[in-house]
Amino acid sequence: MANESGNEGGNANFQPDAEDAAISERAERLQQAVQLAGGNTKVAIRAQMPLSTLSRYLAGRDMKASAMIALARACDVSLDWLADGSGNRHTDAIVSDRFAATDCGDNSIPVSYFKAEPSAGTGCVPDEWDGGEVFHVSKEFLNNVLGVYHRSLFFVRVQGDSMMPTLNPGDTILVDYTPEQIMESVYVVSVQGMLMVKRLSVKDPLTFSLVSDNERYKPFDIQMTRTSWANASTDADLRIIGRVVGRFHINV
Repeated sequence: MANESGNEGGNANFQPDAEDAAISERAERLQQAVQLAGGNTKVAIRAQMPLSTLSRYLAGRDMKASAMIALARACDVSLDWLADGSGNRHTDAIVSDRFAATDCGDNSIPVSYFKAEPSAGTGCVPDEWDGGEVFHVSKEFLNNVLGVYHRSLFFVRVQGDSMMPTLNPGDTILVDYTPEQIMESVYVVSVQGMLMVKRLSVKDPLTFSLVSDNERYKPFDIQMTRTSWANASTDADLRIIGRVVGRFHINV
């Protein structure tokens, strides 16, 4: 009788442990974020993650820290919210708490805010490409939240709607201008002197496509041989200025 009572009680009181519950809740938040960010395929591309891996996370598989950072960035949600549900969902709502207007010594990096406004549209010729106010950005925020370890960074404000919903008109973006191997990502580029923000993808071994996340805008192609980082080639039609690593609302 004692054994029966013990077994019966054990079955009745069986509950998933706290860790399993936390993983399940995290998967639900990820499902919500992915849906609002445009669906599984778009998020997997933005996070540079196989679709099958994203599907496993959506189904409840626990995430590594690196994957969580990539998915939070791809979905434009707060890492804290995705991890444990704390704080606000959107990064825009919490970013002001992450920045300091004064120097934080060795714990921060000075980042210039440029006055030029690259267009998330058909492109524009900037009136000026000069630095304005300097922000001192926490290294911890850059490293742990954005996954950025370079010091070659600048802020600039976006105009136009071709990159919606990834980027909205008036958003401020953080750009890493360290020359690197091209990946499927959003870049600030200059196309024959026109300043733009576009998603860069490889169409074939010889061709890049510049893609707008807003489906109302058609992609266009540029030969890889006509592409360079910044001013590395005087003959380049496409000059890659830097990769977008963060999006914020900053009043300057």
